Amino acid sequence: MIAIGTYIKIQRTKQKMTLGELSEGIVSLSYLSKIENQKTEPNEDIIRKLCQRLRITTDHSQDEEIGELCENWYTMLDESCSEHDMEAAYRKIQNLMDKNYSNHLIMFEIHKIKYFLLIDRKDLAANKITQLKEAVNTFSIEEQYYWYKFNGRYSYALKNYYHSMYQYKRAEKITESYRLNEEAEADLKYCISMTHSRLRNSLAAIEYADEALEMYMKQYKFLRCARVHNILGICYSHIKFYEKAIKNFTLGLQLAQTINDKNIIQKIYQNFGYLYASKGDSSRAIEYYKKVLDDQDVRASIKVEVASLLVREYYHSNYYDEAEEYIDYGLSAFYDLKDKQPYVVYKYILRSYSYLLDEQLDQFEQLLVNDLLPMLKKQKDYGNFILYSEFLAKQYESNNNYKDAALYYREASQIYKHIAHI
Repeated sequence: MIAIGTYIKIQRTKQKMTLGELSEGIVSLSYLSKIENQKTEPNEDIIRKLCQRLRITTDHSQDEEIGELCENWYTMLDESCSEHDMEAAYRKIQNLMDKNYSNHLIMFEIHKIKYFLLIDRKDLAANKITQLKEAVNTFSIEEQYYWYKFNGRYSYALKNYYHSMYQYKRAEKITESYRLNEEAEADLKYCISMTHSRLRNSLAAIEYADEALEMYMKQYKFLRCARVHNILGICYSHIKFYEKAIKNFTLGLQLAQTINDKNIIQKIYQNFGYLYASKGDSSRAIEYYKKVLDDQDVRASIKVEVASLLVREYYHSNYYDEAEEYIDYGLSAFYDLKDKQPYVVYKYILRSYSYLLDEQLDQFEQLLVNDLLPMLKKQKDYGNFILYSEFLAKQYESNNNYKDAALYYREASQIYKHIAHI
C-alpha cells in the first residue's frame, strides 16, 4: 500500500501547491513536512482534511478499476500503440488519479517516464524523474525495479550509455532476489543488450539478446522477438558476421511484417542499409534506405537521418544529382521538426555534402572541424566520428595539406583503438 505521506507529497507538488498552502488551518507546516517525509503517521481526520484540500476522495471504491486501467496502459506502452491511443488512456487514468486516493499512484507516476520518452518529450521525463527522486526510499521493491529501469531508458535516450547501463544493472540486481514475471525480466535483458550494443560490447549484447529471445519465444511475443532479432542483426554486423546479421534481420522483418509494425520494419530496413554500406555495396544500401522513406507514415526525424545516409552513399558513388536531391529533402524535413536540437548532427552532415558539391571547401572544413566532429565526439557516436574524421583527412590529403590530414587520420585511429578496448 502506498505511504500516505508520499501520496500527499506527490499530489501537492503536481498541483503546484506549497507546504504552507496545504497545511494552513489543518496542521503546522513542520508537521506536514514530517508527514510527507514519513517521519510521522497522521490520524484519519488529518488525512481526510488534507485530501479534501487536494480535492481527492479518501475511499478506495474505484481503486480496482484504476488498477485495471493502469495495467492496460502499461501494456500499450510495451506494444507500440498509436500515440493517440496511449494519450487517451493516459488522460482517463490521470482524471481518476486526480480525484481518488489510489494505491497505484506511484507505479503510474513511474511509468510516465517511459510514456514521455515514447512521445519524445525528454523534458517531461526529466521533470518526472526530479519530482519522484525524493520519494524513492518509500518505493516497494517492484516500484524500485521500474524506477531504475526507466531511469536507464531516460539515460539511453540522452545517449549517456554508461549511466544507462548503471541503472539497468541496479534493476537487474533486484531480480536476483525478487522474482518478477518472465516478461519483465526479458524486457530488461533486451534493454541491457541494446546498451551493450551501443557501447560496442557486441558479445555481451548477443548473450543478453539470446536470453531475451528465448523468453519471448516461449510467450509468443512476436513484436518483442522482432526487436531482438533486429538488435542481434546489429551486433553481428558490428563484428562482421554478415550472414548471421542478414539471417536475424530477415527473421525480424518477417515477424514485423506479419504483425504490421511499421516502426520495426523501418528500423530493420535502415539497418539492412547500414550492413550493405559497411560491406561497400552502395546500391543495396541505397535500396534499403529508400524503402524506409517509401512509408508515408515515416516520422520527420527518421527522414532527416535516412536522407543523410542516402546522401553519403550517393555522393561516394558519384551520383551527385541524387545526392543534391536528398540534401534538399533532408533539410526540408529537418526544418519541419518541432524539436530540432537532437537532430542537428544530421543537418551538419547534409550541409557538409552541400558545401562539397558546391566546391566550398573552406566552409566544408570549418563545419567538420568546428561543429560536426566535436558534436559526434560529445555524443560518443564513435562510428560516425571515425568516418567523418577520415573523410576530412582525405580532403586535406587531396589538397596536399598532409599535416592536417595526418592529424585527423590520427584522431580516427585513436577513437578506433578506444572502441576496441571498451
